[in-house]
Amino acid sequence: MRADKLGSAARRALSEVGEAVGPTPFQVLIRVTGEPGEEQRRQIADAGARVGFAAGDVLTAAVAPGDLGRLTEVDCVAYVELSEPLRPEGGAWPQKQ
Repeated sequence: MRADKLGSAARRALSEVGEAVGPTPFQVLIRVTGEPGEEQRRQIADAGARVGFAAGDVLTAAVAPGDLGRLTEVDCVAYVELSEPLRPEGGAWPQKQ
């Protein structure tokens, strides 16, 4: 595993669940070197990630915790971070004071 390719939230989540195969997959953002082509998508899928959308050099994917290590070993993968909501879950916004 290349821990330097994992964001802090991904490292923390992985340490909480371990590298077990059974837990719910993580939703991740994968930054790749260059524009993601079919070969890069295949390499990422072969490492266990289910690739979703692409926006520039970033791909969305679902990956089991046990596959994160293999994903970080893929040459075209520059960085992996957990996909996190832009607002609090449940739609609750902080109250203005």
